[in-house]
Amino acid sequence: MQTVGDNLNRPQMKRLFIFILLLGHFFYSYAQTDTAMHHGTFKKGKIFMSSNPYQPDDWEKPYYDSSIKTAFPSDLTQHPDKYLDKLIHIIGIVDSVYIDSSKNVTFRLENKYWDYIEDYSIQDEKMFVSEKGDGKFLVTLLNISPEQFDDYKRFPIEHKLFLVYGNFKALANNFPVIAALQIKYIDYEFYTTKVFSYEIKRDKNGNVFTDKKGKIQTINFKFLKVANAGQNK
Repeated sequence: MQTVGDNLNRPQMKRLFIFILLLGHFFYSYAQTDTAMHHGTFKKGKIFMSSNPYQPDDWEKPYYDSSIKTAFPSDLTQHPDKYLDKLIHIIGIVDSVYIDSSKNVTFRLENKYWDYIEDYSIQDEKMFVSEKGDGKFLVTLLNISPEQFDDYKRFPIEHKLFLVYGNFKALANNFPVIAALQIKYIDYEFYTTKVFSYEIKRDKNGNVFTDKKGKIQTINFKFLKVANAGQNK
């Protein structure tokens, strides 16, 4: 099983995870259930191309509407007091997972930028996620079941992508720690980082730039390759 902390030795990693999980026990004031993790799906491919704004699921919409979407790992690291206990929405690809003996799990994710557009055509992938992102962050879940234990161990090798909704709680070894309230996970076949490259626009002060409707703007767009059926196969 992979663990977080590429530049840490085993004792350091153990101390890091103990710290994270103690934070989780201290800060989680609700009874987390297995409904915290949701499998995200998309419609099948279409003959004609279309691009549509992302539509959150019914359970997801209240979290999506009320969460901060302009806080990326570097923002949380540089301004922890500003975002402490705030509901953050952030996405990332699972690159490692740690599960302790008390059935608590910590995921490490690599943040990726997404323009929140669903793209339909002959390809299976509906999310053309940028190859670029803003760094790593940690997501914690408590009291998972044995069945979940087996599933989550495979998430890094399955390249699961998470849409995370949770409260920012701390920095652990400069990794922002998100106590997850809800997570939608996307299978590898439904997203790709191989078609587009783009970044998030920031103002002269380094803050994420948004338009009048509060939407994030993308810049430095590059086309990497033509989308084909089975892009990730």
